[in-house]
Amino acid sequence: MKALLTCLALFVSSFTLGAAPAPLAYNISQFKLGAYITGPQLTLDNAKGKAVLIDVWGVHCGPCLRSLPEIENISKRLKDKMVVFGAHAQGGPVEAVKAVVAQNKLTYTVVDNLQSPIPSNTIPHVYVFDAAGGLIFSGNPFDPNFGRALQAATKGVAKAPAQRESALDAFKKANSAKVQ
Repeated sequence: MKALLTCLALFVSSFTLGAAPAPLAYNISQFKLGAYITGPQLTLDNAKGKAVLIDVWGVHCGPCLRSLPEIENISKRLKDKMVVFGAHAQGGPVEAVKAVVAQNKLTYTVVDNLQSPIPSNTIPHVYVFDAAGGLIFSGNPFDPNFGRALQAATKGVAKAPAQRESALDAFKKANSAKVQ
């Protein structure tokens, strides 16, 4: 009887294990970017109100290097809705990282590593956060779900407003005409 119950429990659990994964219960505030290396000097605080992509990669990782052009394309295509960070995770000299960044013409912020509450020992690895800071994808950038996660993360995110003249600049411009 005990064996029958064990088999039945395993059979039922196989259906629940195959169910859709539960939402990831992590928030961007639990992730810490390493030291700045190159690109715009942005932090996760600068990304408030936008979706965020963090790409963890290494200079000696073939799949990582192959994914960099696509990550750059994402950075450009979604620039009004998403902030992209690269996190180099293999140690080594900063000059080697800067050389890869220059060779691939990366325009997004690159930092030295990432502290994450999610254990991961593989690269490339990407994390996609929605505009509220909730993690919606953690995995490989070659996974088909990565593209769906990018769409979900940026859906409903308002485009950044056109750069406005600061109040001080407007005041100076208005008053410089009067002085002359």
